[in-house]
Amino acid sequence: MLLLGTNRHLEDLDRQLSIAEDVSVTAIVAGTGSGVWGAYVLLDGNRIARVDEYELAPVARVELGNGQSMAAVDGGLLLGLEGARLGRLDLFEGGMSAVESFDAVPGRAAWENPAGLSPDLRSIAVTDAGTWLVNVHVGGVWRSTDRGATWANVVPADDDVHEVAEGLSGVVVAAAARGFGWSLDDGATWRWTTEGLHAGYCRAAAVDGDVAYLTVSTGPSSRDGRLYRATHIGDPFEPCGGGLPESFPFNLDTGCLAAREGEVALGTPDGQVWRSRDRGGGFEAVTERVGRVRVLRFV
Repeated sequence: MLLLGTNRHLEDLDRQLSIAEDVSVTAIVAGTGSGVWGAYVLLDGNRIARVDEYELAPVARVELGNGQSMAAVDGGLLLGLEGARLGRLDLFEGGMSAVESFDAVPGRAAWENPAGLSPDLRSIAVTDAGTWLVNVHVGGVWRSTDRGATWANVVPADDDVHEVAEGLSGVVVAAAARGFGWSLDDGATWRWTTEGLHAGYCRAAAVDGDVAYLTVSTGPSSRDGRLYRATHIGDPFEPCGGGLPESFPFNLDTGCLAAREGEVALGTPDGQVWRSRDRGGGFEAVTERVGRVRVLRFV
């Protein structure tokens, strides 16, 4: 299932089924075990619902602040909140609590967001080993191997990361203002490249096995956004084509790129979705113009 979230609705693109109208979809996650099964959505930044077959089932209100990102963790959901704070929802007990240890990480007072009044918690990755990687904009990437009890800064704030995404077997990738980052050791150490790219400013990243996908532009106000792939992580990138426009007149943003089992999907601010079923070799437009795409996820 490929779920599309826009600023005004939630849709299952595989079934061409509108699941919810008059909602702005902030995040979509798929639970894969440890008591978290199915797909969950963050709506309007303030409520969480589970995706049932044809509709949404309410789960919880977000009472700790405006929600910005979400990930599935053991037995629940991890929430990124405005002001670069973390919350956790226990899906068994139903309670939501702040991850207070993250409020005390060093250097927090120096975090600044050039696009807002306070730093954002832009994305969260949870590896198959259970490691949490939290992306603060702009405050670096922070790593916890003990369910948030302690934290280590693994990517500095100056690298300006816009998205982190997990793969299998300890692979983690990142899109940042300095280029594409990848880790093969569960996010502990990182390498960086811009090889093959027309510019170095990156907003979205996804990984499917050994293949990495990346959106790239010339800067925050760019009118030259492009999609690339590397057939093996760490190899030079090449532009995606095969029916996809060579360039888009805007940034291709965080959350709007997804990949799984040979499929790739890209959503745009002007309401289009492009999909490939052959690892980015060929693309087709699969929707007419809808609302502004905010998130795409295979679940």
